[in-house]
Amino acid sequence: MSSFLMSEANALVRTLQAVAAFILFTVFAPMVLHGAEVKPEPRIVSLKGFEAVEVRSQGFTLPRPMKIHVYAKGGGLRRFGHNTGDNPLFAYGWILNAATREVVWQMDGSNTKRDWDYRVADQYLDLPAGSYEATFANHGFGQSLFLAQWTRNIDRRTLPAEQAERPRGFLAAFGADKTSLLRHWREQVGNYGLEIYLPGGNPSDVPVFEAPLRWKNILVSLAATTDNGHWVQAFHVRKPVTLHLYAEGEGSGRRMHDYGWITAAHTRARVWEMTMDKSQFAGGAQKNRRQVETIQLPAGDYEATFITDDSHSPADWNAPPPCDPRLYGLTIAVPSNADLAAVSLATPLTWPVLAELVRVGNNQDRSQPFTLPSAQSVRIYAIAEGSGDEMADEAWIEDASGKHVWVMDRSRSQHAGGATKNRLADEVISLPKGTYTLRFKTDDSHAYGHWNSGAPWDPEHYGVTVYAVK
Repeated sequence: MSSFLMSEANALVRTLQAVAAFILFTVFAPMVLHGAEVKPEPRIVSLKGFEAVEVRSQGFTLPRPMKIHVYAKGGGLRRFGHNTGDNPLFAYGWILNAATREVVWQMDGSNTKRDWDYRVADQYLDLPAGSYEATFANHGFGQSLFLAQWTRNIDRRTLPAEQAERPRGFLAAFGADKTSLLRHWREQVGNYGLEIYLPGGNPSDVPVFEAPLRWKNILVSLAATTDNGHWVQAFHVRKPVTLHLYAEGEGSGRRMHDYGWITAAHTRARVWEMTMDKSQFAGGAQKNRRQVETIQLPAGDYEATFITDDSHSPADWNAPPPCDPRLYGLTIAVPSNADLAAVSLATPLTWPVLAELVRVGNNQDRSQPFTLPSAQSVRIYAIAEGSGDEMADEAWIEDASGKHVWVMDRSRSQHAGGATKNRLADEVISLPKGTYTLRFKTDDSHAYGHWNSGAPWDPEHYGVTVYAVK
């Protein structure tokens, strides 16, 4: 009996081995028979590793029209209906034309397929010869449950502290509290990324470069890299020139939050400014703005400035970044080689202080006298609070008789960054010989050290300063 059972068992084993061999042959025989025809696609771009950074980019140059294979895995909220390109993902990639800075391909709801918790793009693209920049970004994370959705920003700067927190609150029962969302994000972020393959041709023919592509004849580059930033670069123009301006910032409603401008150094007049009216949508979140212009400047001294508020910058995008995140800020270039020798970087003009009332707090009434031995021009630089048509904090200059010879007027002021009510006056006026008193008076709220809303970009000069014009 035992020998019979043993023989039956051996027969069963042989049968199973035969079935397994048949399956293996069926699966792999075509690969063996046609192995000479199947060639792996060499990879020319790989963007991975978003645990510590939000954005990665890589440039590549196609020497001739070529086909590329793009494979990207990102994430987005589930849509209860048709996915369209108008629904930005929270982890996605795109490709820019490095010369024109325009998007030639981007992941969205219409060209990706859902793969469990991911959105996957798998496409072949025919691109003309030229330089391109591939970018992948992951600014946040979100999840859906039935008809409810939760999203949160992933700020890499605060991750260590947030990871130590425990789930709590009502939403924790559904895994929708901030701590749970962070845990789910960490489980998925390692799979986010974008790769580009070259189906035909030699990958050595496709050189890569660090994005962004360096432009020709860049004069000023104010890269806005942080929140609450302030960057200034002076430059000198020896003859009338044409300049190319490329600015990316943040704006909503009727005003800009992150933006730049150019000031004529001697007169303090703004000769160019990034505005909501002139800027256009820059991709990503609706608040991303881009302004591209060509302007003419006469000979003279100038200062280029760019400022950021307390959120949404390359330090941490709290919404989808613009499609050209590496050039966030202000870039000024000289299009004509013939004009290149006529412009140069310079140091900001120095302004000797005649009187100064700065770092002024709430409920203060401060004054300082100064004397002009002869008639001369002075520069007045004031930051104060103003709402509607009136100034809540007042700045003025009065002569020996008490007459006001200069008053900070909201209609002549400009936004000083932060809250809308932060106002800036930067003027040059002429005063006759005599003795004067500089005055600054604040109300009971929103002043230096006691901001009840966003602080101005230059809080240390909250108040008023009078400079001598050389």
